[in-house]
Amino acid sequence: MSDFYGQVVGNRGPASRGGSRQSGIHVSAQSWDGSVQVDLRYNADDELMVRVSTSHRSEMYGNTVFYGTLEQFEEMCRKEDAA
Repeated sequence: MSDFYGQVVGNRGPASRGGSRQSGIHVSAQSWDGSVQVDLRYNADDELMVRVSTSHRSEMYGNTVFYGTLEQFEEMCRKEDAA
């Protein structure tokens, strides 16, 4: 069983991929105007780490806008919602 699971749905239907603790998982949603990437993996302390990146056009890797634990990401999002 995979530790990570990614799904996408487009005009050709759904597709999915799994990732292990060793590989993590990288997901990229791209358009001609920009893209967003999310990476999930476990660190040495067994914490789930999240990296969110953006890039111009349809590049697969971009500029990191967040890197930290899932709990830190959720806290940041709650602060943004409250503002």
